[in-house]
Amino acid sequence: MQAGQSRSSMLDATPSDAVRAAFRDVHARRLHGFALLLALGDRPAAARLANDALVAAGEHIGELRHPERAAAWLRARVVRMAGGMGRGAESPRARADTLNGLGVDPGVFAGLEALTGRERAALIATAIERLDRRDAAAIVDSDGQKFDRLLVRARRRYAAAYGAAAQGAMVDGPLGERVRTIARRAMT
Repeated sequence: MQAGQSRSSMLDATPSDAVRAAFRDVHARRLHGFALLLALGDRPAAARLANDALVAAGEHIGELRHPERAAAWLRARVVRMAGGMGRGAESPRARADTLNGLGVDPGVFAGLEALTGRERAALIATAIERLDRRDAAAIVDSDGQKFDRLLVRARRRYAAAYGAAAQGAMVDGPLGERVRTIARRAMT
């Protein structure tokens, strides 16, 4: 025990450490998934973003008692920190493979990649994580009609990029090959 520290103050530190650990257990996995999608599969960047947000939350643990508000606060922190990040060192193929492990197909990847960070965060929060509209708006530091316009723009850009990628996949993929095979048989 340190000289200036009493036994009771050491015991007082234990519950806050337990609270921080419980908070991390509750939020870490989903927050990392959010960060992975936001960072488009850049594992090191996503891990850094999620960890930094969780560390910062430890300083505000008393304010973050409600799980949804805490989830929004954490994601808003990740979005703010991600804003200054450039492209990560991981190759596009490695990032796509990482997201493929989460069930993100090439069309979804193309759709997410076409968005700005704020648009991507708004879309992930509403469509994937199904957070309350107020929480999603807080994540991207927007509200009211401004948030609605951001979300409409994100959905429109996502759909266009997804559609373009899906059309390319149909032409070059297994379905496209089956159509060409059937057409060749019909022509002979």
